[in-house]
Amino acid sequence: MVCKPDWNRHGRAAPFRRNDELLNLLPKGVIAFPGNGITDNLIGKAASLGIPVQKIAA
Repeated sequence: MVCKPDWNRHGRAAPFRRNDELLNLLPKGVIAFPGNGITDNLIGKAASLGIPVQKIAA
């Protein structure tokens, strides 16, 4: 499944809403590459849900 930010519907909150949509799929884990606040948001939410997170260094 592909989850894309809906910029028209959610405006600047779109990438964060997309993170919620991704996590609602209840993944077995998250692999995160260095990024920005949006990536940090995904990592934090995944961890709070008990979803394992693997951070990959650049």
